[in-house]
Amino acid sequence: MLKLFMSLKSPKGGEKMAESIWDKIKKGLQVGAEKTKEFAQIANLKKDILFLETKKSGKFKELGEKIYTLFREGKKGDEILEFVNSVLEEIKEIEEEIKAKNEEIEKIRKEAQIKEEEVKKVEEEVKKTEKEEKEE
Repeated sequence: MLKLFMSLKSPKGGEKMAESIWDKIKKGLQVGAEKTKEFAQIANLKKDILFLETKKSGKFKELGEKIYTLFREGKKGDEILEFVNSVLEEIKEIEEEIKAKNEEIEKIRKEAQIKEEEVKKVEEEVKKTEKEEKEE
C-alpha cells in the first residue's frame, strides 16, 4: 500500500507504478489531459480510504482481542468499558475521516463533471493495484 501511495504522490522512485496505474485508468476511462489532475486526486483519496478502512478493521480486531484478554484476566465492567470507549472513539474518528474523504471525492467529481461510474473504475484500479502490491 505504501508503494502505491508513494507512486501516486512521489515524482521520484515510483514513476513506473504511477504510469502503470494511469495507463490503466486512461485506457478504461478515456481520460483527457484536462481531467487527469482530478482523477489523480480521486485515486489518492480512494487509496487513503482503503488505508483508513484497513486501520478501522484493525481497531475492531484490537477491540475484540483486548476485551477477551481483560475478561480472561477477571476484569469487570468499568475497566473493560473504559478501554472499549477509547477504541470506539478512535473508530468513530476514522469513520469521520472516511466520510470527509468521500465528500471531497464527490466535490471533485461534480466540479469536474466526472461520472460516478468513472470514479468506481478508479476505485477498482486502486484496489487491484493494492492487491497486486500485497502479492509481491
